[in-house]
Amino acid sequence: MTDPIRTTLDVLLEILSPLKGRRVLDIGCGRGGLAAPFRAAGADWRGLEPFPQAAGVPGIDMAQAEAMPYPDAAFDIAVIVNALHHIPVEAMGDALAEAARVIAPEAMLVVIEPRVEGDLSQVIATVDDETGIRNAAQAALDGAAAAGVLTETRAFDYVRRETYEDFDAFLGRISSFAPERGALPPDLTAALRAAFRARAGREGAAFTLTQPMSVRLFRRGPAAG
Repeated sequence: MTDPIRTTLDVLLEILSPLKGRRVLDIGCGRGGLAAPFRAAGADWRGLEPFPQAAGVPGIDMAQAEAMPYPDAAFDIAVIVNALHHIPVEAMGDALAEAARVIAPEAMLVVIEPRVEGDLSQVIATVDDETGIRNAAQAALDGAAAAGVLTETRAFDYVRRETYEDFDAFLGRISSFAPERGALPPDLTAALRAAFRARAGREGAAFTLTQPMSVRLFRRGPAAG
């Protein structure tokens, strides 16, 4: 059975609804793309981001995920969307322990990560192969569950479709969270462009790339019994 094509926001809202009055921590939030829709749904949204792209954005705290500036049980929900694999491998376990610490008992942690396969992953791998760090992120989640830091309650996949006006728009988007991709030498830029043209689909005048996504839901602490 083919996984359905959905947006990440739709997946999150379906999992977490109702959000009204709930305290949500968005770990690795970038510039806060989830803030507006979560607040519109009634959530008390807070973002955490270590990189300077988020400096000065209201509602975002600048800190590392493995050293969060919050008291215990401060949030009803935590989400880590496309961010765990950007944490240094040696710090992933500590970051997950911190996520468990700052959510309330029986609260939910949602971790969404890109799979290694997929057209988008394969195009990016032309210049930045993330196979190792994506596998490490999944292993860190497994390790947190095995250690009793978290208990996994559900897991499923979906497919995300990204749309771009052209190659330059694609390059700009993938460089927004990995700036080194925007400063490639000409030969790598040409290779990336060729891979994009070979794998991208078309939707009218736009280009599209699909990406399988892993969704894993946890609560804090060990499994009962």
